[in-house]
Amino acid sequence: MKFNKIILTLAAILISSNLFAEMNLSKINELPIISIGKEKVTYEQLEKAYQKNISKQKENLFLLEKDSLLDFVNLYSNYRLKVQDALARGLDKDSAIRAESLQNRKILAESFLFEKELSEPNINQMAERRKIEYKIAVIFTTFPQVPVRDTSVAFKKINDAMAKLKAGENFANVARNYCDDENLAKKGGVVDQWITSGKISREIEDAIYTLNPGEFHPSIIVTAYGYFIVKALERADRMNVLAGHILYKQYIRPEDSLNIGDLVYPALKRIRNGESFEEIAKKESSDQYTGENGGKFAEYYSRSTGFEKNKSMLEPNFVETLFELKDGEVSEVLTTELGNHIIKRFDTKPVNMEEEKDDVRKIYRKQYFEHDKIKFLDKTADEMRFSINNLNLIELVSSMDTTMNNISKTWADSIPADVKQKNLFTIASKSYSVNDFISEMFTNPKLKGFATNNQGITNAIKKFIEPQVIEFATHNLENKYPDFKQLLSEFNDGILLFKVETMEVWDKLKFDSVAAEKYYNTNKANFKTEPKFDVDEIYVLSDSLAQEIYKKVLNGENFDTLATQFTQRTGYREKAGKWGVVSGETNKLGKIVLAMKVEDPIVLAPQKLENGFTIIKVNKYFPPRQKTFEEAIPDFASRLQEQTQKKLLNEWLENLRKKYPVKVDSKNVEKVIKFGKEKR
Repeated sequence: MKFNKIILTLAAILISSNLFAEMNLSKINELPIISIGKEKVTYEQLEKAYQKNISKQKENLFLLEKDSLLDFVNLYSNYRLKVQDALARGLDKDSAIRAESLQNRKILAESFLFEKELSEPNINQMAERRKIEYKIAVIFTTFPQVPVRDTSVAFKKINDAMAKLKAGENFANVARNYCDDENLAKKGGVVDQWITSGKISREIEDAIYTLNPGEFHPSIIVTAYGYFIVKALERADRMNVLAGHILYKQYIRPEDSLNIGDLVYPALKRIRNGESFEEIAKKESSDQYTGENGGKFAEYYSRSTGFEKNKSMLEPNFVETLFELKDGEVSEVLTTELGNHIIKRFDTKPVNMEEEKDDVRKIYRKQYFEHDKIKFLDKTADEMRFSINNLNLIELVSSMDTTMNNISKTWADSIPADVKQKNLFTIASKSYSVNDFISEMFTNPKLKGFATNNQGITNAIKKFIEPQVIEFATHNLENKYPDFKQLLSEFNDGILLFKVETMEVWDKLKFDSVAAEKYYNTNKANFKTEPKFDVDEIYVLSDSLAQEIYKKVLNGENFDTLATQFTQRTGYREKAGKWGVVSGETNKLGKIVLAMKVEDPIVLAPQKLENGFTIIKVNKYFPPRQKTFEEAIPDFASRLQEQTQKKLLNEWLENLRKKYPVKVDSKNVEKVIKFGKEKR
């Protein structure tokens, strides 16, 4: 009894300490850290801003050292000062800025809407489902994959199969008799590969994830490829397994594998007797890639998604044998088409869904997003009382050549004048005539390429109304999603900040020749010309030829004549090898001459250069000299501009701090620092 009381007391202490930690964080978030004029900034606001900083040093602001935290506080204060100045000037009411803000809202709202309404919930559902995997069996009846198809035979067959299942017949037997896939039918409908979210069509996946092992879904599942009945055979938590094998490859017919067995069974016996699996793999495995690593595969493996990175799948029998093992266990001999395997299961780890989130997002965007977007827009359009006048649509289509599309300039020529005046569709109590639609088709590039048949015109109408539908769907986003309101506010603040900083700093950055000359006179000793050389060259690919030419030069033969005759550098034979004046710091010939500290006219012995040899004649050396003011301007103009920009910015901020005093609550900063130390 006393022991139970102690346990309960400890549990209470642990629970209360956790609550206390959470309460502390909540209180830290509420602490006012800065006041900027009348604006108060809490720690929570600073933390949110810090989280958007791509170069953040620590995971949280409170984990920073005091100096770094105060640096960020100062940075944020400057940002808010600039925004306050912009608002005080009434820039938020400027027509150009308001137009830019509205355009930004339109772009942000659309992407935010689809992220929150479609991507986020569906990706979260897929991620949750991918913690689980199923072994399934199916019965499948197919119909012709043509635009106009008769599905009645496939539908009757699948209904007959369902009736037998509901009457209690064995699923495997029904699958053998009714499944249109011959291979599946032979196996009683059993699918070799385990299934998880994103690995099978969504209609089937949705049904699978409602089942317990041994159950079949009571409804027939309709897909684009045919009709399905699905049964859950097994359900398990997904795991990633690190596997390895020793392969004794079968080079001849399977029935002649005795020589392989002569190797594999003794190897298995040696492992059972304590010899190292890894050492045997290194010496004997026919799989050179895993053999070098002691038989281990390079990546962990999931039986429903494959290897972690390359996603390739192992042979089903291999996988089944592997997952029957426990960590550290070695299998009996398994024969596949590749040969005989001894399999070892090295390690197991749970699936990390944070690491898989990117994969899930890609799967969703590729397979489901567009479909979900169309459904969402159709549903929203219905809320706007969208309707197409089908009789007038039929009359419109009947008047056109339906083999064309609207890229042709003449696609609408055959439409009678009276048809053009008729109502084609209505949305949000506003009607659009055929003529309205035709005009939009000619002028809107997003409506190009649609067929002029019934389906094509219907799709074009939906594309026509899409901006209205999205505007309707996003009109209340700020109230529905506080995050969007905050995001929009930050974007608008960014526009204001850019505008006011342009006015106060960038527009005032003009080249000041007086300041520039003063800067030059103070620092002119730092501005020197490069060392330069006037050079000619003979370039050849052969070392022996280069040496022969060099001897000719030393014996007095004319360098220009030899260059015209021998140099192999493209474009230089006709110039007698003349390069003119080149830099000793950036030119490849100049670098060689500078490195040899040449200052007098000379012909240098052949030097290795690129894929050949160069003989350089130095005609004249131009030593470094002090640059004139005009020559030095490119060297310091950007530096001077940067200094001026900083000066203007600091003067502006200094004036703003007088107008909107910035006060940092040092006591609350200390509380944040203390909290951070406790969390480290």
